[in-house]
Amino acid sequence: MPDSSRLSRSEQLAFLDELEPGAHFTQLFGCLPDTNYFAKDLEGRFVLVDPGFVAMLGRQSTDEVLGRTDFDFFPRDVAEKYVTDDQIVMSTGEPLRDIIEPVPDEELTFHWWVVNKVALRDRAGKIVGLAGVTSRLSDRNAPSWQGPGLVSVLQLIGREYRSHLSVADLAKKAGMSVRSLERTFVKKFQTTPLRYLNRVRVQAARHALVHTDKDLSTIAVECGFYDQSHMTTQFKRAYGRSPSRYRREQGAE
Repeated sequence: MPDSSRLSRSEQLAFLDELEPGAHFTQLFGCLPDTNYFAKDLEGRFVLVDPGFVAMLGRQSTDEVLGRTDFDFFPRDVAEKYVTDDQIVMSTGEPLRDIIEPVPDEELTFHWWVVNKVALRDRAGKIVGLAGVTSRLSDRNAPSWQGPGLVSVLQLIGREYRSHLSVADLAKKAGMSVRSLERTFVKKFQTTPLRYLNRVRVQAARHALVHTDKDLSTIAVECGFYDQSHMTTQFKRAYGRSPSRYRREQGAE
């Protein structure tokens, strides 16, 4: 005999239709420290964000974010990387798991966030966008392949990239031998620890070029380069253009 107390599919949909859009997500994610969510439509426009994600973008209210895209908040090269990841999710329907993304704050200290993205489908099963969750990287939520050793190394790089860190310094922080750390870094990040450190310095320089009016020599020193020439060489290698040209292209001058 059918159980009349069971919830039918139509009753479930009717219940969901009565909910205030996003309200339950905002309340639930508000209970999780350093965890935020967002959703985008097929055009990459933000259609749902929580206050924590708004703050990550450096904005004050959701009205400043909804309807906009990554290109409104990030330099073009960074936005293009995010959009490429989005297109993979929305074209294949397959989620992207445990992407490690560095995010600098106003003091140019880098914090690593774990990003997960999944496709959003309508009731007919058609993909209509994607949803994502970002969580600040810690020992508690580190991807299984990472472990506390690499978390400690990334956190050290994020705080101290301006200093002259050596591979031995990083290995000591991870509780690993130099050889083991280098082998693990190449396996997980496809680069060496020092080259990864240099990537962070270049990203810090890029952020400063866009968000400050500091001169190039000051930015070079504050981002851990030996001098402006050293920064220019590394920046051109990473972005294919000089720091001054990049700043002009970003409209920061």
